[in-house]
Amino acid sequence: MRKHGHASALAGFFLLVLLGAFVVATPAKAQPVINALQTINAKIDAQVVPFKVVAPGGLCDSAGAGVSTPEIIIDSDGEEGEFVVTSILMNTTPPGIPTTGFRGFSINQVDIDGERFYTRSGDILGPTDGDGVYESADIMGMPIRRNGDADVPIDGGNFPHQIVAQSEDTNDIHVEFFCATDDTDVSIASVLVAGWKRPADTITVTYVP
Repeated sequence: MRKHGHASALAGFFLLVLLGAFVVATPAKAQPVINALQTINAKIDAQVVPFKVVAPGGLCDSAGAGVSTPEIIIDSDGEEGEFVVTSILMNTTPPGIPTTGFRGFSINQVDIDGERFYTRSGDILGPTDGDGVYESADIMGMPIRRNGDADVPIDGGNFPHQIVAQSEDTNDIHVEFFCATDDTDVSIASVLVAGWKRPADTITVTYVP
């Protein structure tokens, strides 16, 4: 990412040097060159580059202590505008998922630029094949559950396959989960968020147990 930004800045610098020399030599012909340079700079600013951010996870549910609603917070510093999230990959950590599966693990809602959408999903990570199995899942595009039957859910729509945020405030995207297990603590080892951003922007990802 940084190499791309440095290359763009260096290109802009050389263009400005050439423009200065041209203006001094032929002032009457400078405006078309200025217009051309502005067009080039606009194209550079409009470019997007892929990003990948890995954040440490944490406890998602403590057995016997009721339920919890952890969050993933995705934020851009917003220097160049909107960004796109195309993947939110979650990885479990020891002791893994219980034999019954993490039946209460679902997406509860997502806030995008301050607007809330209720997207209660089906069970993402269960049941599992054996006790203590590690699992990973990409939550983007997961089916939304239309009824509360964990064994025979009726699928409705889908959690978004991609999310566009405007970078107008802090904490641009909040994804809240519902977590519950009967007899095993379950933790998230890491969260990988990927997508597209403007070259100069910085994306941060935080997991809040």
